[in-house]
Amino acid sequence: MLGLRTVSGTAISILLAQPLMAADCPIERASYMEAETKAQLRFRTASGENTPVSNGFTLVIKGAAKPLDGHVIYDAEIERPVAMIMNNCPEGDVTGADLAACTIWKGIIYGVDKVTGHVDLLPPEGTSAPDSLLFPGFGPAYAQSEFGKMLETAPWDVFEYKGCGS
Repeated sequence: MLGLRTVSGTAISILLAQPLMAADCPIERASYMEAETKAQLRFRTASGENTPVSNGFTLVIKGAAKPLDGHVIYDAEIERPVAMIMNNCPEGDVTGADLAACTIWKGIIYGVDKVTGHVDLLPPEGTSAPDSLLFPGFGPAYAQSEFGKMLETAPWDVFEYKGCGS
């Protein structure tokens, strides 16, 4: 007969051996990694209650000069969340030309369920993180940016779930 200490230790070992699944993590705490370059995407809580931003994230690419900020805003006209990865954008009252000059990539992010293959729009804060994220056209856009031109290899368009932060 096993003692309580042995059973508890075994149960803890089993729990620790099982990876945290994306579904167990809210999107605003999820982190993702691109396979080839190991670029990391770290989601964070959007900045404030009365903001149009539905998700915020940071993109860290090894060898790049600095991390880049990203945010997602729901566009009611097209009924899609539109993401932007930006570098040193001005704050306050800016023009569309100002934003275009500091935007590295703009597009729709899709979440992918690896088990079913189901593709959906990026979920809003407070919902489960998808297994993978698809940023259509991100790799080529990054490669053409001032940051991408400094790297041997630019990241691709797919980021896989890696963990859940605090």
